[in-house]
Amino acid sequence: MNRSWTTALTLAFAAGLATLAAPQPVDAQGTKAQPVGVKVDGNIEFPQLSPDGTQIAYEVNFPAEKRRELYIVGWDGRAITGAAAKLVPESMDSPSRYGATKRVTHGFAWASKGTYAYAYTVSDSSGAQDIYIDNWSKLVEEGNSANKNPAWDPNEPRFVFSSGRTGNGDLYLWDSGEPMQLTFDDTNAELFPVWDASGQKVAYVRAGKAGSHIYLLDVAMFTAQALVQFTGTESTRPSFSPDGNRLAFFSNKGQTSSTNFGLWVTDARPGGTPRQIGPNVRLPSKGAAYWTPDGKGVIAVKDAPDEGDPICIFPVDGGSPNCLLSAGTRNNRDPQLSVQGSTWRLLYTAQQAVGSSDSTWQEMYSYDIPR
Repeated sequence: MNRSWTTALTLAFAAGLATLAAPQPVDAQGTKAQPVGVKVDGNIEFPQLSPDGTQIAYEVNFPAEKRRELYIVGWDGRAITGAAAKLVPESMDSPSRYGATKRVTHGFAWASKGTYAYAYTVSDSSGAQDIYIDNWSKLVEEGNSANKNPAWDPNEPRFVFSSGRTGNGDLYLWDSGEPMQLTFDDTNAELFPVWDASGQKVAYVRAGKAGSHIYLLDVAMFTAQALVQFTGTESTRPSFSPDGNRLAFFSNKGQTSSTNFGLWVTDARPGGTPRQIGPNVRLPSKGAAYWTPDGKGVIAVKDAPDEGDPICIFPVDGGSPNCLLSAGTRNNRDPQLSVQGSTWRLLYTAQQAVGSSDSTWQEMYSYDIPR
């Protein structure tokens, strides 16, 4: 491995959740997205709710300084609580390999189970990347290699991560001891791992000269099989459906430019037929696309600057996307979906609200999807 995420959504309810309805011209609830209230002189990226919904972790990109920082702030479901805390590993809060402005923190991931709260990546000026785990005394590191993309098992206090310690890069499993190597590929890099709900399978990206493809790893058996192999194209950022039977991913297959991506779904087993459900979407700054809780839709940002790059829900089994223009924000990025009782709530970033004065920085917003 070199060092080198129209109109409001309306869901019809009769005896439960029905299929996604066609876009409606007016937001039935008449609500707008609400600014969360975190303001910094930098771009807020990739907000993530803690598993219990009481905290938000987010990354701040300071482009002029070529620096990134991580923060955690309290969250009561509607607004932030208390002051934001910058994440700095106590062992690195001094002039050292990670001291002063040479330290960059990024790639945050909440833990799901056990005594650990989270993990994230710490980089130094040479490009070396190590993983810091809250409530653990050491770093996951290996020389000057890149160790990143921690993805926690939803059922166990362990995570899979990418490491360049073997040269091109492989996947490793950390469970409080010495990391165990899971993939053995001499020519490609394994990136963006994500677990299924059972904690038995990991989907990931195998990247090399022939393009980037989606693979599925059986963690117990140490066996991997290809799910998506589009020759000479990039397929990336997989995410499992709630039931684990499907995968969403991004691919530039069929796009006019290698930097343009569509949203695709495929069966989470070899032999499936990938289908594009969104022809032109934006990659999230980190992570992957989110599924709706019923598994009928995938949330991503439509690549449409004239429409403000709206957040849309793309039906998995066909039909037009429901684009949330009524949210009232522009240049939207990194949407994630949480369930608050019967409410589907988005947390995302946007550069400004429609009709407001120009804003320099990406800020954080929340929005309740009308249903």
